[in-house]
Amino acid sequence: MTGKRFFLTSLILVLGMLLVFGMTVFVVDPFFHYRAPDKSLYYKLYDQRSQNDGITRFFDYDSIITGTSMAENFKASTFDELMDTKSIKVSYSGATYKELNDNLKVAYESGHEVRYVLRPLDYSLLIVDKDEIRTDMGEYPVWLTNNNPFDDVKYLLNREVIINYTLPVLSGFFKGQEGGYTSFDEYSYTGDQNTFCKQNALIGIEYFTDDAVQLPASEDDINVLSQNMEQNVVALARQHPETTFLYFFPPYSMAYWGKLRNEGNLEQMLDYKKLAIDQMLECDNIHIYSFSLYADITENLENYRDMAHYSPEVNEMIIENIAAAEKASEDHYPQYGRITRSNVEDYLEMEKNYLETFDYTKLLEEE
Repeated sequence: MTGKRFFLTSLILVLGMLLVFGMTVFVVDPFFHYRAPDKSLYYKLYDQRSQNDGITRFFDYDSIITGTSMAENFKASTFDELMDTKSIKVSYSGATYKELNDNLKVAYESGHEVRYVLRPLDYSLLIVDKDEIRTDMGEYPVWLTNNNPFDDVKYLLNREVIINYTLPVLSGFFKGQEGGYTSFDEYSYTGDQNTFCKQNALIGIEYFTDDAVQLPASEDDINVLSQNMEQNVVALARQHPETTFLYFFPPYSMAYWGKLRNEGNLEQMLDYKKLAIDQMLECDNIHIYSFSLYADITENLENYRDMAHYSPEVNEMIIENIAAAEKASEDHYPQYGRITRSNVEDYLEMEKNYLETFDYTKLLEEE
């Protein structure tokens, strides 16, 4: 065999193999980039950044549970039962407001009629640039979220996609595994991977003090917050009045608020929260919830794996309270944590007084 013939033969073999690999990924489509799941195959859902875009585009649903790790332990089945919905859960651990909002926009662009969106508003992500995405968690898979077919090669000929996602799906098929996919109760669920206890909630905290000078909100941060909220929270609600957006401030533990006070940032954060609430109250279809005053939750550090992340039981409490509030009359809203134009001033005053005067040192006491 001449060198030229050998080269051409090798080239054809390599191209043929690449074509086989690419077509296999295309047909199985483990990230649902092209279509809804094949009903004869079983798909394991476990890669948020790679699979959530396809789930949002092609799955059948009428409501969305989304958010950061604060939403991972929600059970879609509980939400569906209480709200009479068919929901998907597409959480993004550590995601910025922009990343979450971009995924929500996909739901509408793909023709879904969305009844409810349940989403936490993390305090730690309020003061983040409106266009920021997390690049510290690895390369963002824009080839999956954009509409450019030419960069699909990064999906179709991706070694990890072939070995870790496509082949296991095919293996299950040939072994006779029933078709389907991971339930949205199990997808992203981390409740059984962590220990919830007082010791973990107090990691890094040795004392609490009430002597720290509290800093006011800065103009620069106020501008960043306003732009972030407008672009990534309020604008979508304004564009889609047919959807009810159930937005809530997560019940971080009292250890979190005590640490803020230690650092002189408690007053500042409460100011930022008020500004965010004021912007959301402009939209009647944004229903705002806050659980800072649920002392039986936030003061019991056994509910936390760190100062912010709460147990699955707290996730259940949040859904149950929101569902109850959505069916209650306005005079019952405060008991379920819902904030409206009529009660916002009273709520913020109670919250400020509670968080500023609480005896944080008792959190350090041995039981």
